[in-house]
Amino acid sequence: MGVDGLAWDVIGWAMAVAVVLWVAIPAWWWWGLRRVPVRSPRDPRGVDGELPALALVVAARDEAGTPADAAALARAVRSWRALEYPNLEIVVVDDRSSDATAAVLAGAFEGDPRARVVRADEPPAGWLGKVHALAVGAAATKAPWLLFTDADVVLHPAAARVALAWAARDGLDHVAYVPRFVAHGPWLRGFVAAFTLLLTLLTRPWLARDPRSRHALGIGAFGLYRRAALERAGGLAAVRARPDDDLALARALKAAGGRTAVAFAPELASVVWYPTLRAALSGLEKNAFAAVGYRPVVALLAVAALLATHVAPFLAPFVGPPSVRAAGIGVVACALLAYAAHGRRAGHAAWLGLLHPVSVVLLVFALTRS
Repeated sequence: MGVDGLAWDVIGWAMAVAVVLWVAIPAWWWWGLRRVPVRSPRDPRGVDGELPALALVVAARDEAGTPADAAALARAVRSWRALEYPNLEIVVVDDRSSDATAAVLAGAFEGDPRARVVRADEPPAGWLGKVHALAVGAAATKAPWLLFTDADVVLHPAAARVALAWAARDGLDHVAYVPRFVAHGPWLRGFVAAFTLLLTLLTRPWLARDPRSRHALGIGAFGLYRRAALERAGGLAAVRARPDDDLALARALKAAGGRTAVAFAPELASVVWYPTLRAALSGLEKNAFAAVGYRPVVALLAVAALLATHVAPFLAPFVGPPSVRAAGIGVVACALLAYAAHGRRAGHAAWLGLLHPVSVVLLVFALTRS
């Protein structure tokens, strides 16, 4: 057997392993994902007794730099004001904005007695600005429930009531919604779909409710917290230096004995995650290294694993002998099935799986730069 023949045999065996992995891991992932509920406006919205006070807390910084940004902020504010929750406060923290954010907020909230805008000063040493701003907002209210969201998140009128009713029924201390990520253009849509799919694979949201598991998933777009449980976990001070504060806060709460749960909620919350692919890459560079615990070896292993299992097999349908090509086609088929399964819950198209290897290369790029 020649060198070329031996090389193709090795590649053939590697592709066979890849096919097995692309069947086994998505099957395990889908089995778990089926246990993550999908919340919608049609879910029960009531709880026994009077609804507890709820404070919507938002950190906003330089959200009105362009007319499009100002319009997005105003659109989000309108959705918060339309929340169907009778005992609601809205606390928006202007985190040292240098643009028209404060003016846009003042105009959008004019005449609403439930809403107020407070200003955050320079954060203390060791605090990141956004986490400090959320802490300022939480301290500005006495509500027993806190709903943290971002300044560009649009909420359905039923979003808060559905989440709180779920928390009350099941005795939860934290509810996270996976929102609908609005993306424009196929490449950005593919990148967002790949990121959210891999995020669910890594964080295993179906284990959030299992007290025996350390897994928990926090989502910056929608995080409902029982204040008492949050304080037992050390509050926002526990994650004061974390750029991935949403993930870290959910994990801290669960580690302190809190009960947490995750749901897909594309009808209840939506966000334009990033306006362009370039902005998405830049944003991930800020916190991707934090997601692997600032450990270079783990980051390098993650890069190698992603390239070996999520990029290389997608080249196989175009090269080599028939067996290698067939294995590559099998991998592509498995990826499309995974995207179809995830898309039914997250709200994206199955065909974006065809862009998966390109999206993963871009994720690797962001991680290495981070």
